[in-house]
Amino acid sequence: MGSARIVGNTMATVLSMAVPAVLGLWSLKPLVSLLGVESFTLLSFFWVYTSHAGFFDLGISRSLGIELPKLSFPDQSLWIRQCIRKGLDYSVYGILMVGMALLLLSRYHAQWAVLGEWDVLVILLSWVPLSVLQMIVRGALEASEQFIGAAFFRAFNQSVLFLVPWVMAHCGYQDLVQMVLVMSVLRLTALLIAWGWLMHTFGIPANENRTPTKELRVHQNNGWITLSNVSGIVNGSLDRFLLLSVMGAQVMGTYVFAQDFGVRLLVLSSSFALVLLPFFSKNANKSYNHRWVHWGLGLTLLLHLGFGLLLYFGQTWLIQRFDDGAFAASALGYFWIFLLGITANGMGHVLLSALHSHREIKNPALCHGISALVYIPVLYWVVVSYGLLGAALLWSFRSVVDTVVLYWLWRK
Repeated sequence: MGSARIVGNTMATVLSMAVPAVLGLWSLKPLVSLLGVESFTLLSFFWVYTSHAGFFDLGISRSLGIELPKLSFPDQSLWIRQCIRKGLDYSVYGILMVGMALLLLSRYHAQWAVLGEWDVLVILLSWVPLSVLQMIVRGALEASEQFIGAAFFRAFNQSVLFLVPWVMAHCGYQDLVQMVLVMSVLRLTALLIAWGWLMHTFGIPANENRTPTKELRVHQNNGWITLSNVSGIVNGSLDRFLLLSVMGAQVMGTYVFAQDFGVRLLVLSSSFALVLLPFFSKNANKSYNHRWVHWGLGLTLLLHLGFGLLLYFGQTWLIQRFDDGAFAASALGYFWIFLLGITANGMGHVLLSALHSHREIKNPALCHGISALVYIPVLYWVVVSYGLLGAALLWSFRSVVDTVVLYWLWRK
């Protein structure tokens, strides 16, 4: 894959993330107005849940990007099929674990009582295998450099998360359960279409017992990748549940809005990192790959700096676009803090892809695990002592430290 193709695949991936990101940014304001701050905050928690429900692939989708480019075409077909089977097995464990967690949360915390209702519980549990299969199918498409197909798949799945709530709320249907049900049906339809396309592309039969030409170890890197994924969930999402328990949904509205707004900036760095993973996996020259890493870090810094300057000079105009100017001003204050951490996070995406592609997986995972163990108890103390401002500062500081450590590991 040459430079031109890297750029082309990056742009396709950028568009697949940018379109939902723009829709997400555009929908935030009307959703706050239509649903109210508290319901919007709960909807944002569902967005977080959907982004992490695919965790129970237990590293399979990431392993695809590392190992699939190194296999012959016949072995690629067989390995994808094995990964799908293993993903379904893992989904059973995920359903059991998530089910117990949701029931305990609904029973012992009044704000989450709705999670114990059978219709809500069934829908949320169904998202575990749905998300796992989506992760594996998209991972297979990206690992085989089918980035156009992966881009359409991602853009649709992410767009419905924002368009469905907006359309339904605009039409007077403000029941969050109904919104989630409609999103589930649409994403299941997309998964079936993508799976059919994948079977056709790789010639995957319904049943095959062929022996691979080399040993295919589906579990080869999954343990360490899963540890990194766990720490990502803890550092990136569990903090919201802790904040909700301590502060309440009404108080958190501006914090959540600013964080969700800022996360949309990760489009370029995430796209570049995804495209580089299969490219690096086939290229053993670390010195050559380092040039692309520097490009990714520089582009991330330039993009975020430019967006920050644009927002700084346009903040007065932006605040005036909101019905609640105080809400917008408060959210913007948090955004400036999050911008530092989000920029560091974007750089970390590029560095992690580079490390993983060279099978340097253990040390980054250990660093992420230590970060997660330290972060949550420190966050609780910071929130109690300094409130949401302290939580935002700690979130960005943690992201900077993680990225510095990843860069040091890459340069070793």
